[in-house]
Amino acid sequence: MTSTDNRHGTPPSEADIQAYADGTLTPERAAALRDYLSKHPAEARRVAFYDRLNAQIQAAFQTTDEPAPARASGSRRPFARMRAVRPARRTLNVLAALVLTLAIVSGWLAAAQVSAQALDNAAVMALAESSTQAFSAATPTRADASAPDLSALGMRVVEQRVLQLGLLQRANEIVYLNVEQQPVVVLTAAAPFAREQPQWAARRVGEMRLLTWTAQRQRFVVAGSARTRNLMRVADLMTSR
Repeated sequence: MTSTDNRHGTPPSEADIQAYADGTLTPERAAALRDYLSKHPAEARRVAFYDRLNAQIQAAFQTTDEPAPARASGSRRPFARMRAVRPARRTLNVLAALVLTLAIVSGWLAAAQVSAQALDNAAVMALAESSTQAFSAATPTRADASAPDLSALGMRVVEQRVLQLGLLQRANEIVYLNVEQQPVVVLTAAAPFAREQPQWAARRVGEMRLLTWTAQRQRFVVAGSARTRNLMRVADLMTSR
């Protein structure tokens, strides 16, 4: 089975995960994967899920029925064959249920993942909306423990909410004001299948600037005017944690 070389910190492929759960990875690849997982807890949880599922499938094939008695002659033979078939049917039913559960979970995770384009679009709209609101130095701070602390950059939270981007797609929006009362929007969304890109990248959308990256199975977007003070330092601070 082919697998991705994880010696350079690249995310494991689905083939790596399945082979690791099956115990078919070479010792060198398994060691590299373990080293990667030790530094990426979110990936480790995903691999642990596959490992538990693999153990359940293996357990389903281990029947605890007592050994069948010696074959009798005459009409008792068909009943012996029926007893032998029943455990196999139970095993197939359990396996089918596990496969269906995996398909449902995988489909749900894929449907819940917010694309980079969708998150960028939401960030542009959120910044445009924030720029028209009457935020000021008198606006009270509204934040909970999940909001990144950007006070070292003179940023304070003035709004925090959850955006519904689709049937299963959600993003967390946090609006900050800097010392010059300029809004900065931070959006985060789950992206369980996205490739890690821990270094932020910038691009301009008209007068706006978007700073984006992907880490710990989440997408991040920081949006602000190209002239907003400390905008890039927000991305530097958040990616350094």
